[in-house]
Order: sequence, then structure tokens, then C-alpha cells
Amino acid sequence: MGSVLSTLLRQQRSSKDQGIVGELDSRLPKPSPENCLFDLKKLLQHPDERDVLRSIVPIRNAPLQEFDAGVLSEELLNLKIFDIVDPSTPAGPNNTKYAGGNIKEGTYAGTQAALTQIYSRIEQSYGSYFDVLALEPTLPRYIDLAEKRKMYEWTSYPAEEDGKPSAFPPHLQTIPKADDVSLWKIFNNLAIIESQIIVQKVIPDTFLGKTADWMLEKVRAVIDGTPEKGVTIKDVEEYNKWHRKSGTDIARGENIGLLDDWFSDRRFADQSLTGANPTTITRASPGLIKEFVEAAKTNGYDKWAEALPKVDPAELHVQDCSYFREAFGVAADEVLHHKQPASEDNWGCASVTLYRLYPDGKIHPIAIVLDYKGSMAKSVTIFNKRMSPSDSTKGEATDWPWRYAKTCAQVSDWFRHEISVHLTNSHFIEEAVIVATNRTVPMEHIVYKLLHPHWYKTLSLNAAGRASLVPQIMYDVVGASPEQASSYLRYAFEHFDFQGNYVPAQLRERGFPSDPSGLEDPRYKNYPYAKNMTLMWTVIRKYVCSMLLTYYDQSRADQMVAEDPYIADWCREVQDQGHIKTFPTIRTFDQLVDAVTMCIHLAAPFHTAVNYLQNFYQAFVIAKPSCLCARPPVALAELQQYTERDLVDALPINRQRQWMLESQVPWLLSFKVGADRSLLNFALSQWSVYKRKTEPKEIEVRDISEMFYLDLCRLAKLFYYNSKAMDEGAIPYMVMDPGMTAVSILI
Repeated sequence: MGSVLSTLLRQQRSSKDQGIVGELDSRLPKPSPENCLFDLKKLLQHPDERDVLRSIVPIRNAPLQEFDAGVLSEELLNLKIFDIVDPSTPAGPNNTKYAGGNIKEGTYAGTQAALTQIYSRIEQSYGSYFDVLALEPTLPRYIDLAEKRKMYEWTSYPAEEDGKPSAFPPHLQTIPKADDVSLWKIFNNLAIIESQIIVQKVIPDTFLGKTADWMLEKVRAVIDGTPEKGVTIKDVEEYNKWHRKSGTDIARGENIGLLDDWFSDRRFADQSLTGANPTTITRASPGLIKEFVEAAKTNGYDKWAEALPKVDPAELHVQDCSYFREAFGVAADEVLHHKQPASEDNWGCASVTLYRLYPDGKIHPIAIVLDYKGSMAKSVTIFNKRMSPSDSTKGEATDWPWRYAKTCAQVSDWFRHEISVHLTNSHFIEEAVIVATNRTVPMEHIVYKLLHPHWYKTLSLNAAGRASLVPQIMYDVVGASPEQASSYLRYAFEHFDFQGNYVPAQLRERGFPSDPSGLEDPRYKNYPYAKNMTLMWTVIRKYVCSMLLTYYDQSRADQMVAEDPYIADWCREVQDQGHIKTFPTIRTFDQLVDAVTMCIHLAAPFHTAVNYLQNFYQAFVIAKPSCLCARPPVALAELQQYTERDLVDALPINRQRQWMLESQVPWLLSFKVGADRSLLNFALSQWSVYKRKTEPKEIEVRDISEMFYLDLCRLAKLFYYNSKAMDEGAIPYMVMDPGMTAVSILI
């Protein structure tokens, strides 16, 4: 990974230029045109308010370019235009039996949109393994409940059939049993086996090209005793300006590394409120506060030892990864270190970061435990030289011990975010619910009909992730062994509190207000995730409640729910076979509304919030690396001697393979949601399907869909204003805009 030294790049600035113009050294690859220009001012600017408001169109005037895939599937099923699955014949294009007839009436625009979507699905179906098995068909199929129970089988959990601990939480059994010759033939013909190793095959052991030659020259300089000619942090910053990926995400390909202060206390702390993981910052416990006070006294931080006990405990918050070793299944003092065969030595850490959230909304890092080993007395704890956000920032850039500590905190958060918050709490929890629902709830039941559009392609996406993304990429770039990572996955899954993660309950548990009015306090002005998510939860819950009342009679809804055998079976299946013990035993209508709302929440707004900012915060790898590339210090005195070279050595700057993986994956996972797959388009699509129908229940669904669309439009405005209300210079937080919120886990 290289850079552009001042001797290699003659940088020229002009008042006419919005970005950078210069001459790149001929030894480096020529950058693409879009990477040569960027505007730092625009990076911190909101879109024009008039443009935002102008884009919000009344439902009757909104153009429908494409139908939401889930809505179209439901309508085709309603019209009985579906393939009937016959268990006596193998699935395939020559064995289709359609139950319904043609659509009698339809609009010109609607027909165009429908045909576009259908033809696209036909093309996809030929290459889809899940299509062949009818587990997640591109073209809708009606499958009765008895047959679904045969198709949707669980994997063995918590142990594999050979007695070894399961590598992943319970999920759909996608690999056919060895004695099922016909399925194995399909499995083999689609080259699924090869896909489990192909990523490893295409990553070269040695990289060639101008960047590699330039980097090798830098490394040799260090070896030859001239480290001043080696790679510096500034080099990486300059390289990032010229060699970013093309813009496919909501941030147009820009990343935090383009900011001059990307490493600062402000940008570091803000990420706990507006970054890729704004879901785990929590009120500091009395025990942790006491430990930090003692650490300040023991290590000679007299100012902090005096000041910290005087701070209102309600202002003290933490990002607490102290539980990592318990989750990994290792001793409290074990070194977190691993080396995969194709990789180099990686180290992990279990950091704990203490913050102060001020009444005016500013958040400031106070202290960091680099790697919590049972207690702070046995760990390295460093305190910030800057006592408050208003202190001078003059020495931040060269405070290498503190910058190293913040890097450790980012390494811990990378692991927690990717494996626990993103992969487990969204993808894997949702999959357990999907499998359980398919095994217990018929397709015509209101719960299935409500949830099905929010599960579009999630099972096949998860299967691909388990086969390739996790074992072939993630295990290569973290400081934990595959066995420890699997242990952590199981720990995260088994400790996920389904009801405790309902948005209001989860915010209360973390020490924040759980209602929109409480979050209007200026203290939370820079926490738009919390403000937006409480509003989104309310809107989705209102929609779910209204839709369920088209099936359950309001006057006796509790009784109907309590007597519904499918709901009872659903709960038992999720709890017992899905191993989500905290899933509710639903006996009332309100409990059902909350559970269904939670399922949509995890699939749509929650996953969107923790997924689609990854490129912005992680593609500039040194801002948030996945591991340490050198052994962390074992004593504070050692850390206090750290220089820029020590930080560079701890980063994957000289590891081209690892850098590629760490920068490529967030780019792949952050592709902007297509207009046809947004939550807003889902509401519009459903309204468009029902707008000309005349049956009373159909009119109800039409009106509920319009209400949902209008509520989402209102949220689009509120989310914009919530972002604008943040402190000057804050990075805009627009990821949860309903027009950019994915309707399901799409990536």
C-alpha cells in the first residue's frame, strides 16, 4: 500500500479547482479520473433542503419504475400465478404446473414494470442453486406447510454430527446429505463446491505491478537502515486521495481518510454515535468507573484521578469489549494471536473505551484499556492528554501512544461490529426466524405474508457468506483463530436478547431515552441513529399493527392470537430449534405486533444502519483495521515510548493481500440500495398493486400502504433535519433515509 511522498507528488492548488491537481510519479499506477478530484467541503455538506423536499412525492404522483420484488411475489401468489411444487417430480424448468390464469386487467406502466421484474428473475433463476431446490425461488412458488417442513431443515447445533462445536449458529441446511445422490448432482453441477475455495485461489501469494514495486522499495529502505524513507501515515493519506474505489455507496466512494482530522478525538468518538456501529455504546457501570479511577491514580494521571470522580456518572459511557476472551473460550490472560496459513501474524485485543457525553452533545474519549485481561490492574490503560473537547488539538497528530490506543479500540470494534452486531444480530438471527417461519407458518397466513417481502434472497446471501466471506476472508484478517471466532459467533448468538433488543428496550438498557421526546434533549443532538431508529420503530410498528388487524378481529385479537396454532408452533420452533431462547411465547396481540416489527426492524433499518456505512469508515484501512500486525505493548511505560514507526508496524500498511481484503470487503458490502429495493419503494409498490382493487380487505391494505408510504416520507424529512441539527462539521448521517433503507438484507 503506498503513498505519494512530497518528492513524488508536486501538489498544486487553485481557487478554480474543487479538489487536487498534481503530477503522480510515473512509478505508480495512473489513478482513475474520478479519484483525482474531490471536494472536502462537500464531504461535510448536507444536500440542499429544497432538493430533499422536492424528492418527496405524494403517493398518487410517485412514478413506479420497478415493482418491489416482495410485493410483486405476493401479488402473483394472490392471483394464483405460481408454480405448484410437486414432491413426486424433481424441481426444474420442465416440471412447472401453474395454478392460475392470466391477469385480467392492468395498467400500461404497471405491466411494463412487472414484465421488467419478471424477466430479470427468469434470467437469475437459471444460475441459482436455491432456485433449483425451491428454497428461495426467484419466481414465486406455493409450497404447502408439510412440504416446507421437509425442505427447510436445520443444521445440527450446538454441535456438528461428528461432535465438534458448530462453526455457525443454527441455520438452513443447504448442503445436501451425502446419500442424496440427486441433490448432490445438482450441487455439483452448479459448482457450489468450487465456490467454497475459489476466493483463496484467485488471491495471489505475490503481487506484481507498479504499486507493489514502489512498496517494496519502501520496505527495503527500512531494512537498509533508512526508516525515514519508509512508509508513513502521510503516505497512506495521500495514496487514499488518488486510489479510492469508484463511488457505489451513499457516500459516493468518499471515506473518512479524506478528512484532515480523520484520526482526531472528535472523529474517533463520533463514530460511537454516527459510525458503522452506533448500537453498542452504553452507560458506564459503577464497577468500570471505579476501575478507571483506580487506574488513573496508579498510573500517575493525577488530573484525571481528581476530575473523574466529580463527573456526573450519567455522562460516562463506554464501548466495552472486555468480554472477548470469555466469548472466545480462552483464559483471561491469554494472548490473542493467530496466523492463518496464507496470512501473516495477527494480534487481537479486547479494548474498553471510556467517553464523556456532555450536556451540549459533544462526546470526548477519556481513557482506553488496550486489551482488558480480567482487570485494569492487569492491563495497559492510557488516559487522554486532552481533558475536554475544547482543549487544543495542536498535539493530536503526533500523540502516537494515544493514537495507537485509539487504533486498538477500533480493532476491537471492527471485530465486534462485523461478527456480532452485523453478521450475528442481523443476518443469523434473521435466518433462524426465516427457517422457523417456513417450517411452521403457511404461506397464506398474515404473519408469513407480512414478513416474506423482507426476506428476499437473505438465505442464499447468508449461505454464500458462510461458504466464502467468513472462512476465506474474515478469518484471514482478524487476530483470532477460526475456532475462537466460531466460539465468539455462538456466544453472540446465544446472548442475543430478542425482546431486549426491541428499539425502546435496547436504548433504555444502554442508558438512553427510549422515546422521541426524551431524545430531543441537546445532549443527544449528535446521536441521530437513536433519534431516527425510535421514529422508524414506531412507524413500522404502526404498519404491522394495521396489517395484522386485517386478519385478526380487533375486538378479540388477544384471544385469536392465543388460539392460533401456527403462532404457538412458530414460537416453539424459534426457541427450541432456532435456539433463540428469548423469542417471546406470544399470547397477546401486542406481543405479536412487537415480534413481527422486530423481524422487519432487523432485516431493514437495523441492517441498513450497520451495513451501508462500512465503506466510508473502513475502506481507509488504517482508520479502522481488523487486527494488529505487531504484538501490543505489555506495559504502559512501553506504550508511552511509541512513535509513528510503532503505529505503522501495527497497521497492515505493508501487507498488500490483507489491505486488499480489508478495503475490498466494505466496498462490496456498501453498494447503494437500488431504487426498487428500498423500504419506501416497497410501500409504493404495495399501494400500486392494491390501488384499483375493490374488495373491503383489499381497500384496507391499499389505505394502510398509503399510510406507511406517507409516514416514511415524513421520516425522510425528519431524518434530514436530525442530521442537519448536529454540530457544525459533523459528517452527515443520511444512511437511514427510507429511500436508501433496504427492504431486506440484500448484501
